[in-house]
Amino acid sequence: MKGINCNIIKDILPLYVDGVVSDDTKEMVEEHLDRCEECKKEVGLMKQELYIPAEKEASIIKKFKRKWRNKKLIISVVSILLTGLILFGTFAFIFHYDRVVPYTESLIKIETQDDDMLVSHYYGVDYYSVSATHPKTLKIDGKEKNVIFLYYTETIANSPSKKLINRKENRDERDYIFPLDNKENVDAIYYVQFDTRKIFNNGNDWSTLLEDAILIWGK
Repeated sequence: MKGINCNIIKDILPLYVDGVVSDDTKEMVEEHLDRCEECKKEVGLMKQELYIPAEKEASIIKKFKRKWRNKKLIISVVSILLTGLILFGTFAFIFHYDRVVPYTESLIKIETQDDDMLVSHYYGVDYYSVSATHPKTLKIDGKEKNVIFLYYTETIANSPSKKLINRKENRDERDYIFPLDNKENVDAIYYVQFDTRKIFNNGNDWSTLLEDAILIWGK
């Protein structure tokens, strides 16, 4: 038989080694291998089985286990940190993320004590904070008036609508009374949220609050 080109034989060798060629092809390849040392070596390399010494295999297994333990440790630490951040964020949102309490006449009342001190009395279940200014002299309807701006805030934890913390049983009414100023020093009290720093940066013009403010007391 005329000699077959080595490149053709090398294309067939993987099939030959796997034993999936026809008998005629097998015979052709084996005849070529009897004459070609290079192709015979190629077959020998293909038939070699990967051999890993027991010591090296044990070392590889140990390294794999060590890497896996380290990976599990990292995953555990990251999970703990993420859980902590989620819990902290939830706690902060529930107990410290405050919003303005909408004004109603039954919830917030301006009262006068015996010494003519004006106070703000909160009749809701609870609140987070109260902010009030000292009397500000503003020109309203062409007249100068001493005005106090006031607002309350609540969080989810102490929102009157949620009632997650209900202190009615041990309520001390003094905790819900906030002193403002002597009655003779005040002409009007408005309910509106304000940011002292922003107002100061805008020329300390408190009259800009009047557009959104609610008059809750006046002479």
